[in-house]
Amino acid sequence: MLTSGRLADDAVARALASIRRFRALCRQLRVGELHVLATAAVRDAKNGGEFIAACEAICGVPLRLLSGREEAYFAALGVVSGMHQPHGIVGDLGGGSLELVDVKGEKIGAGVTLPLGGLALQDTSGQSVKKAERIAAKLVGKVDLLKKGKGQTFYAVGGTWRSLARLHMAQRGYPLNVMHGYSLTGKEIADFCYLVSRQPTDSISRIDVVAESRRPLLAYGALVLEAVVRAAKVEKVVLSVTGVREGLLYSLLDEEEKAADPLISAARELCLLRSRSPRHGEELIAWTDRFMEVTHLEESAEERRLRHAACLLADIGWRAHPDYRGEQSLNIIAHANFVGVDHPGRAYLAL
Repeated sequence: MLTSGRLADDAVARALASIRRFRALCRQLRVGELHVLATAAVRDAKNGGEFIAACEAICGVPLRLLSGREEAYFAALGVVSGMHQPHGIVGDLGGGSLELVDVKGEKIGAGVTLPLGGLALQDTSGQSVKKAERIAAKLVGKVDLLKKGKGQTFYAVGGTWRSLARLHMAQRGYPLNVMHGYSLTGKEIADFCYLVSRQPTDSISRIDVVAESRRPLLAYGALVLEAVVRAAKVEKVVLSVTGVREGLLYSLLDEEEKAADPLISAARELCLLRSRSPRHGEELIAWTDRFMEVTHLEESAEERRLRHAACLLADIGWRAHPDYRGEQSLNIIAHANFVGVDHPGRAYLAL
């Protein structure tokens, strides 16, 4: 797109077909409120206005074209909604741009936007990985925000980076096939990205776990992540499946809902759905709180919230045969669509 300055006709046709499908689904589900967002690719394209008009005609509502800073803000807000008290730098890699923004709890910085999206970088480099590497290093090296990253956590958002993480999980035989919260050390992911970006995609071990549509951009996403991680000298990288979309939804919540612990809220919902007596989960919380108090046993704030979640999930397997109840409960909890919990915490709850 950057070479011609226009969205490709075939890409526009595919996008509009998908939008028609989603609009039909919204009608079927009788969705009351529809939000339509566009990001860097549409923002920078010469025919972006035409595309927006076509989208609005299909959806019947105004399309919101996000600025670079808004894109960074909602990506960070998505991480806030899906991680427990995040502290570090959020990076959201899309097709057209890379957004970087610092986050401390619910405090979000101004953020920066770089033209390092997978498609954009492939285009500007003339599909040369070596040239793309130089472009990425030059642009990333100018970001002051990354100079404050030493020892911090980098939260990686975006489909290409999730594909990289999926590949890494497959190669190491990682036992928990859950993307959200998957973490690696900064050195580990940087070295892995170096290898991925410097060999033919088809020769990479376990490349079959990556969707074919993602493979052409894998090297570009890898070299951008490597450049960011090495420049920032972050201690670890954590994958987040919550990004711009979830950030927008989070912004629509009232203050009470925003303040709720996402793990406890999810555990409570599962308790209501699966337990014989949802009230019993709340009683277990009160009973164990009192037990910890009178026994003077020490626990961290994180251990306390995990204990509360475990109380709410204690009876979700009661419908299973007694011989398989424990195993089924483990599988449900280990693979549940929870946010606000890391992989060690998820394993702790499951066991």
